[in-house]
Order: sequence, then structure tokens, then C-alpha cells
Amino acid sequence: MCNLSKTHPFRRYAWRISGVLLLWACAGCVSGPAPAGDAGTPPPAGVQLATSTDWVPDGYVEAIPPLPAKGYLLQALAQDVYFFSNGIYNTLFVATPQGVILVDPIRGAGPLLQKAIREVTDLPVKIMIYSHPHLDHIGDASLFSEGTQIVAHKETQKLLQRYKDPARPVPHITFGEQSVLELGGVRVELIYPGDGHGKGNIMIYLPQKRILMFVDVATPKAVPFKNFVTVDIYGQVVGLKRALQLDFDTYVAGHLYRPGTRSEMEEVLNYYLAAKRANKEALRRVNIRDVMRRSRSGDIERKMGEYYEAVAEACYRLLKPEWKPRLMGFEAFARGHCDIWTAFHRTHQAP
Repeated sequence: MCNLSKTHPFRRYAWRISGVLLLWACAGCVSGPAPAGDAGTPPPAGVQLATSTDWVPDGYVEAIPPLPAKGYLLQALAQDVYFFSNGIYNTLFVATPQGVILVDPIRGAGPLLQKAIREVTDLPVKIMIYSHPHLDHIGDASLFSEGTQIVAHKETQKLLQRYKDPARPVPHITFGEQSVLELGGVRVELIYPGDGHGKGNIMIYLPQKRILMFVDVATPKAVPFKNFVTVDIYGQVVGLKRALQLDFDTYVAGHLYRPGTRSEMEEVLNYYLAAKRANKEALRRVNIRDVMRRSRSGDIERKMGEYYEAVAEACYRLLKPEWKPRLMGFEAFARGHCDIWTAFHRTHQAP
């Protein structure tokens, strides 16, 4: 029975990785034009696709391995604790003697997740935890909701009450700063570090197993996603620092085909802080009056945009020697990260 206290080498299969990437794109986490030269899909008017002459080589790359025929990866992280991935998204579940604790029923992966659970237990899902309200991570919740207690932060409950999405049932049990639940002798601590990636984004911590799940803030060996996907960059950094105060060896980030290590979370946090420092230096080097004086535009808003672009480019160039060889996604997202820090330094805290 659930006790919750508010203490405050693989074969190829029919589904190829490209199909999973398409699902990810549909969920809003990836977008991109069709490959150059695809005569059947011309680009929108005014959009110019990259050519071989302006292609910038990748830095660090960690290839996604082919998935097994069953369509997913299943890995035991500790006794009764299992990591599930469809190659792009990931989550975990705990198979206790009294039932299953499931975190984040990934949109489009629900049937595969049901199959994975059946691999290790015939017991039903008794508790379902939402790490946060985003559709891509919990969009198949309705497949697991019957007879299940749904637990989430109170801000997640508010947002799901607003959306009224039958695919994401509203949580039955909510909490504020911290909560503890137990099932079948397994203790799970739920911790809310405050706004960061979004309202209601919590940590799921299994202290007995030394495992942490903290979604969408620190994918191993990758820079954060576009513009840090944040509502509060300062809070996001604070949340990562708080996560690293916990005693864990392995963490689940919500994305990628594998879990991460503590040192990999530390590495991503160091990137956040390096981007902040690089932005501070870029703001010192780039003079807004010089940018506006050189601009050919008479539009003051465009001139401000050119200033932001100049700062982002200077910041990107400062980061590139160290971080492009270390983390995936640098060429795609580093300038956007610099933009976010520019906004923070100009509106919240001067460098």
C-alpha cells in the first residue's frame, strides 16, 4: 500500500531511429527543415537551407545505437529499478513487491513501456509520478491511469487543470517543496527546487538506490536544449546545484538512450556557468553604441537584435575552444544560451 507523507549490441528492427526522431519532432523537442536537395519538399518562401559551403562540422558526437527488435532499451539500474528508452526519450520505473512505481509515461511510447514493465513483473502500476507537465514526457499517462495514484507538484496540477487534456489526467496527490512516498519497501523522495525548466519540474530521488531523475536540465554529454528551455535560468542553475548535493551515482535526464553519471551532470552544470562567464565577457567587449552606429538599419528594434547577435557571437567564440569538443549540440544551441544570459544580465542581475 502506498504511504505518502508530505514531509515537506542490438538488431535492427522495423522502427528505425529516424522514426523516433520524427516522433520527437512532432512532440516539439526537435524541428528542422527537410534535407537540402529534396525536390519534393521545397523550403518555405524566404528560407535558405544550409549548403555544403557553409556547413560547420560537428564537435563531440555520441551516436545513438540501433535499438533491439522490440523497439526499446531496458536496463536494470539497481535491484528492482529499471531504465527505459526509445532512443531519444527515457524514463524509469520501480518494480516493488507491492506494485510498480512509474515515472513519466512518454508520449508515443506508452505501449512499449507497458511491454517493458511486463518483462519484469506482472504486478500493476500503483503509483505514477509526473516529473513536470510537459506533453512530450507524460503524454501517454492515460494508458496507465486506471487504479493508479498520480503524484506531482501542485504547479503541475494547476497547469493540467488548465489544459484539460484527457491524455494527461490531473494528479490526485500534490505537494509543495518536498514529499516522500513508499511502496514495497522502496523510498522515493520528491523534491521541488523551484522554477527552472518550468513550473512544477521536480527531482525524483531514490536514496537507497543512489539514483536521481531530473528531467530536461542536464542531458549527459550535451549542452542544454534551445535557449536552455527555461522559464528561469537562475533557478535552473540553482536546481542543478541542489541536485548535486544529493548522494547519487546515476541519473536519468529524460533524453538520450542511456542514463548519466554524477560527473556528467557536473560537466553540464559547468557549461551553464561557463556560458554565463563568457556572456559577461562578451557584454564587456561588444559596445552597443558601436553596433548601432555601424548598423545599416533605421529600425531601432532591428538594431537591438543586431546587438544581441553580436554579443551572442562573441560569447559563442569564447566558449567554442573548450566546449565544442566536449558536449553535443554546441553548434546548434550555444548562441541561444548566450542570448538567455544576455537577457538575464540586462534585466535581472548586472554582470
